[in-house]
Amino acid sequence: MKYLLFLTALLMAVAVIVFFFFHGKGSKETGLRAAKAADGLDHYMYELVFRPESDELAVTLTLQYTNRTQDTQSDIVLRTWAGAYQQYETSPASIDELFDSCYPEGFSEGGISIEGVWWNDTIVSYSFDDEASTVLRVPVGAIAADESGRLRLRCRIQVPHCAHRFGESNGIYQFGNALPVLSVWQDGVWHTDEYWPIGDPFMSECANYDVTLSVPKGWMCAATGSSTSKSSGDRTLFSFHADAVREFGFALSDKWQKAEKKADGITVSAYALSKDGAKKAAEYAVKALRYCASHYGDYPYSTFTVCSIGFPFGGMEYPQLVMVSNSCFEKNSSDTLELTLVHETAHQWFYALVGSDSFNQPWQDETLCEYTVLGYVKERYGTDSFQALRATRVDAAMQDPLPLAVTPGSPISYYSSYTAYSSVVYGRGTAFLLDADEMTGKVDAALKAYCDRYAFRIASRDDLLTTLCDSCEADLYPLAVDYLDTLM
Repeated sequence: MKYLLFLTALLMAVAVIVFFFFHGKGSKETGLRAAKAADGLDHYMYELVFRPESDELAVTLTLQYTNRTQDTQSDIVLRTWAGAYQQYETSPASIDELFDSCYPEGFSEGGISIEGVWWNDTIVSYSFDDEASTVLRVPVGAIAADESGRLRLRCRIQVPHCAHRFGESNGIYQFGNALPVLSVWQDGVWHTDEYWPIGDPFMSECANYDVTLSVPKGWMCAATGSSTSKSSGDRTLFSFHADAVREFGFALSDKWQKAEKKADGITVSAYALSKDGAKKAAEYAVKALRYCASHYGDYPYSTFTVCSIGFPFGGMEYPQLVMVSNSCFEKNSSDTLELTLVHETAHQWFYALVGSDSFNQPWQDETLCEYTVLGYVKERYGTDSFQALRATRVDAAMQDPLPLAVTPGSPISYYSSYTAYSSVVYGRGTAFLLDADEMTGKVDAALKAYCDRYAFRIASRDDLLTTLCDSCEADLYPLAVDYLDTLM
């Protein structure tokens, strides 16, 4: 009996220790939400070999695909965005507003070269639908609803000397929207939107990713997902895994310094050209993650990475990864770095967690991220700082005359300059949410409900507006039309 009591007490003690180990403060499990969402999703496997001496990335993609629509599909469409960089006429970095910043030494050719495509181990034909080589169509016979198959593709990606989301600049290689990825099937067709040079014309479904990347020893990699690495000879092999993410982005450099912090069980890594810059980026990223999690729900992944790259934008978001312009790390740019990281971190909720059609409804993620920046400043620095930031980012935009036939609710193809796009989508669009919150005081709660309701899915404009109306207990449709669709 004494032995039984002793054993019972011992088991209870172990149970208590286990409970506090997994549930105690600072040791909360992370990534569990994404792991649960991963069940049944398509699976991407990339084998990548990077050769900086020839500015080349060799790619072998194996995609395990299931037709989850109610339509029989006769082909599969992959978005090969890197193809647009092959020609001056199609490169998203060659417009007048960007060219000098992106191509300081003149136009540099990039692109993609397909070496072969297989469906269920049988080689098949393929074709590009567009001059820019960004719409790769692969005939697969007939895939019925709930039927699965395996697509295999081999290609070589040529990296341009270009300070853009894809390209090389001052020894940093950024591979944003560079790898072939499945398009989105809606209303009986694949999306084939143009690689418009203004805004972010990308949309994809959540899937699971396993990636191996071979690089020369001494190179660092900032990427989507959790990673391990091992070196052999003069090469290092990185292995990445990511559950329920929309794409895989990464950047490479042998010039970075690294800093790392832990935040509520999340590993936050930052890569920059100086140790101080990396430390600041990691600290700001932790603050941004905590703010967003407290307002919109827990961050669904176990890692978050920030890296500095050379390009003319403030930042660019990918799942579990943010690329930030080197200019944000310059002396006296702390405010810019902090606010840029808040905006891009918010994209982990509004784009990565809840997807949207950023070609036709760019406000649906950008406006929500700008609204987050203003809320962060108000909570962290007070009302005066909030009002000052609102005056420069929102109120000033409301005073600008709208470009012809353009409103915050317009597709990105209506815009011919980043100046107009920033003013209208970021500024005027955010004014809608600020006014809605002044009327109801419930926009943060509505955005949390939106994240809960549409997590790991693609939400429509009406999905967002309906959630706002439901959670705010107000008919906000007239206000939305007034701000998003009305020419002034």
